[in-house]
Amino acid sequence: MTDPKNPWLRFGALSAAAVLALTACGNGDEDDDNGADDDNGADVTDDNGADDDTDDDDDDADADAAGDELTIALFGEEPYSWIDEETGEPTGATIAVAEEIFGERMGYDIDIVEEPEWGNLIPGLGAGHWDVVSAGMSINEERCAEAAFGEPELVYTTAFLVEEGNPAGVQTFEDLDGADLDIIALSGAVESGWMDELGIEHDTVDNAQDGIDFVDGGAADVFALTAVSLEAMAGEIEGLEVTESFEHELSVGAHAFRLDDEDLVEEFNEHLAELQDSGEYLDLVSEFGFTEDEMPPSGLTAQELCEEDPEELAEEYLED
Repeated sequence: MTDPKNPWLRFGALSAAAVLALTACGNGDEDDDNGADDDNGADVTDDNGADDDTDDDDDDADADAAGDELTIALFGEEPYSWIDEETGEPTGATIAVAEEIFGERMGYDIDIVEEPEWGNLIPGLGAGHWDVVSAGMSINEERCAEAAFGEPELVYTTAFLVEEGNPAGVQTFEDLDGADLDIIALSGAVESGWMDELGIEHDTVDNAQDGIDFVDGGAADVFALTAVSLEAMAGEIEGLEVTESFEHELSVGAHAFRLDDEDLVEEFNEHLAELQDSGEYLDLVSEFGFTEDEMPPSGLTAQELCEEDPEELAEEYLED
């Protein structure tokens, strides 16, 4: 479906079955003719009559991507990335960053699609259905085996969605251990993985809204998710409460790429560093509720999050 206001921007909802049926999208690797003449078809010459070298190393590198299409998958979870119900357009903190870097700075035409099941995001990368996942996905060793990650962007804390008044008094995962409660987490999310490690019995759902609906409808007692998401999506629902956030492990989100797209990741990271160093990154994401508190610790890298022990990283980077 093409947006009449932005003909270069398209999005679509992909069910799990549709993901399997899709053919691979273009990966933005098509080469432009960097040695082309100017717009009028004539060689550009300087005062000495020499041809202007359009392949000069000082030319704008962003021109390399001009006209190429990059497919980006989002996941419907506020405030990271979702489809706005009123406008029908993609929005969110990670989408704002993706549009700025891939569109404005790197020169890609961006094709944005919605994948409604979290567990399909990384498999969709590997299958070539999209080039980038823009969903605030946390970096961990398991995911790093299947996807490449850009440098850290946002630090997350966890919270629980419970009945108003929090009758069971749950505040951390340890409070759930052995509790006679029906617990829900997002399938494939770090919260589910942490509870598996702790031996906490729980069920999973494919999307965040289902988890909220389970608690709201009384089918579950607890839904574990990132605190900022629960506040954005369920903080105002009558009869429900979002518990105080807590840090179980160092959880840091970033954009995800295919494993073999090293050049794309490298160029993205260069622009990301520029945005973060200038303060423009915080300006982009603050519109969606993120603050300085959610910015990653100085010096933390995606490689560390992929390769090093989470407990040791937490001790090194998390404040007491």
